Amino acid sequence: MVSRLPNRFVRAATQVSQMRSLASLQTDDDAPTACDAGPAGLDASARRAMAALEALGAPPAAGGVISGPWSRPAPAPPVAQPVPPPPPPAVDPAAPAPATARQGKVLCVFGCRGGAGATTLAVNTAAALARAGKRVCVMDLDLQLGDVFVALDLAPETSIAALAREASTIDGAALRRRLARHDAGFYAITQTGRIDDIDEHLVERLPALLATLTSEFDYVVVDGIRDFGDYALSVLDMADSVALVVTQDVAAVRRAARVVTLFRQLGYSDRKLRLVVNRCARRAAIPVSEIERALAMPAAATVRNDYKRVRGAMDDGALIADVARTSGVAKDIDALAGVLAGRTASEAASLVDGVLSAPAAKRGWFRRRRNG
Repeated sequence: MVSRLPNRFVRAATQVSQMRSLASLQTDDDAPTACDAGPAGLDASARRAMAALEALGAPPAAGGVISGPWSRPAPAPPVAQPVPPPPPPAVDPAAPAPATARQGKVLCVFGCRGGAGATTLAVNTAAALARAGKRVCVMDLDLQLGDVFVALDLAPETSIAALAREASTIDGAALRRRLARHDAGFYAITQTGRIDDIDEHLVERLPALLATLTSEFDYVVVDGIRDFGDYALSVLDMADSVALVVTQDVAAVRRAARVVTLFRQLGYSDRKLRLVVNRCARRAAIPVSEIERALAMPAAATVRNDYKRVRGAMDDGALIADVARTSGVAKDIDALAGVLAGRTASEAASLVDGVLSAPAAKRGWFRRRRNG
């Protein structure tokens, strides 16, 4: 409380105390003093000081200092105790769970060398997944010279770079309108032919674009990855599985060995990699078992060599299933689609015949995989 008094009041109170001390020293008990005269005997400052002290409830001063409880420091204010949070609202067990965004899978097709047939496998795998009732989009990540739209005989509706700039704001319906749609029921997007639309931010926007695509599609099949550049790595980091496409020749196997080594050095798990031997033949220069040994990795799928039929379909911009639905190579691609979707090779192969013979509306082996 002392600290709350103006300094001039403290000085006046000291003056009153000193006057009382002088009065006690006088020998003539009958001589009146200023203190005995009451407030009228004090000067104006002293009278104001006494009035202020009385108004504040101050105790009398003695010995020239203010004593009593005011001489002690003021007690510290009480520490505010934290207010406990309110209890969580009661959960109604009958209430529906909040909706969550569907999360599709990213399947990358990595050609271990040019001409290995990666684009052929990518577009036909997408078609197989679409026939199984899945929503599928193919992305051609060969930004300059991609062949996906040539293989599908499609005209692009937009570019990867343009769509990536809108990835965080576009909704599902608008997204599908911007993509090219194939008659087989899947969608596709490319950058080829619009190289001037690429800016320095595309590599940063690719993950957001993939996240948008996987929120609308069950599978995003990415073709055009041939190296470990920035664009490729930004997609490979998000991939659920990567098909390493290799053929049975020395140059292809040596390059595949370097590719696998780089994947491992970059920290990618072998569980993500799927070795796919394309144009597989029994009398090839290098048998599948030797490729498996050289890469220290089992073959997840093999696609038999039917070069004439496959090349004819690609030249016509047609799918293999459209020109040779019951052929061996079509069955192999269906099995490959099953492997990339999460089935083992034996599980996928055992189901191919049933998929081929069932009507399109009843092909549910991929759906059984998810629901089961």
